[in-house]
Amino acid sequence: MKTPKPRIAIVEDDVDQLHSIEEFLLDAGYTVWGAGSAESFYRNFMVNPVDVVILDVGLPGESGLSVAKLLMDRPEVAVIILSARDALNDRLLGMRSGADRYLIKPVSLLELAANIDAVGKRLVLHSDELNRSPSDLSKGPWTLATQDWQLVSPQGMVLPLTTHEFALLNCLIRSQGKVVSKQDLITQIQGARAQNGNERLNLLVARLRKKASDMLTEPLPLKTAHQLGYAFTAHARLSQEKNSV
Repeated sequence: MKTPKPRIAIVEDDVDQLHSIEEFLLDAGYTVWGAGSAESFYRNFMVNPVDVVILDVGLPGESGLSVAKLLMDRPEVAVIILSARDALNDRLLGMRSGADRYLIKPVSLLELAANIDAVGKRLVLHSDELNRSPSDLSKGPWTLATQDWQLVSPQGMVLPLTTHEFALLNCLIRSQGKVVSKQDLITQIQGARAQNGNERLNLLVARLRKKASDMLTEPLPLKTAHQLGYAFTAHARLSQEKNSV
């Protein structure tokens, strides 16, 4: 059965940009509505819930990052941040605030649509996860603590993470077992203009695996899809709480 297109809200205070994205997505068959501020988004969201929220960061009044943090309590809603702020710290802050994807303006509308469809598949997987029997999840999840940048194994072992390691695992865990392409990972972690991105990504993965093998009692479920990318293949979740282990 064909998966229905996700419903979308665009939160953008630039009217021209809002209308441009809205018209493109409507023409592509999505159900879309727009808002120029966080307050307007909240009012509309109460009566017209959506599956994916496209967020600008620099909104009037409450920022897009604040909206993203609130939506972290709604795992059935995916967040794509669309911002001109392309520094690593800005991208990491966006992901720590709950964004599934962080795209840099100006973005190709075709690329935006591809990202919408990708996070839409994650939402379907999340729904399937909720419908599993308790025995399917008996082992317990891996946990990525977003406040203190630690990965906690099902046995409670703690792996502290660097900024790039956190960004890598954040992308993979949000994809719920799906393979994330190397190019997507490079863009999210290093930026669209990264030099030698493939080599740096491979080195990052190798070092993380080595660190995990030294510090954890079980293998890190970070798998390589040959010539495609990487996937985190075990049951995993994100947590905003500080780890007390």
